[in-house]
Amino acid sequence: MFLVATELADQPEIQRLLDLSDSVAARLYPGAFRQPLNRATLSRPEIALYVARNVADIGAGRALGCAALMDLSDGTAELKRMIVDPDYAGQGVGRSLLLAILQAARERSFTAVLLEVGILNVEARRLYESCGFRDRGPFGRYAQTPIATFMEIYL
Repeated sequence: MFLVATELADQPEIQRLLDLSDSVAARLYPGAFRQPLNRATLSRPEIALYVARNVADIGAGRALGCAALMDLSDGTAELKRMIVDPDYAGQGVGRSLLLAILQAARERSFTAVLLEVGILNVEARRLYESCGFRDRGPFGRYAQTPIATFMEIYL
C-alpha cells in the first residue's frame, strides 16, 4: 500500500526523482522541446508536490514517485512532472499517485486537470486514459509540437 501526501520539494529524494525524470525525458526526447523543472520551481506557492511512499517505509525515506499539481488560476490545474521510480513500476504507485492528486483537485474545487505528455510515454498515456483523461489541444503557454499530446479530465 502506498501513502500519497503533499511534501516539500527541497529534499534529496525529490531531487533523485527529478533527476530520473530528466534522464528519461532526455533519452526519449533529445532537443529543444524539453522543459525541466527544479525543486525551486516546485516550491512556488501555486504548486503542490505530491509524493508516494510505501506505507511500510514511512520515516525510512524512499520516495517511490512524485507529481506536481499547479493551480492555473482559472479554476483548472495542470499535472506536471509525474515520475515513478522504475524499481517500483507496475506496482500501482503511479495509479495511487494520480488518484490521490485527482481527489485533492476535487477537494480544491478545480473543474478540470490538464496535462501535456510526450508521444513516446505510452504507459503514462494508458494510465491517464484509464483514469478518465481524454485528448485535447494545447493549453496555456503550450504550443503544438511534434512530440507532445495534451489531455484533460473534468472533475
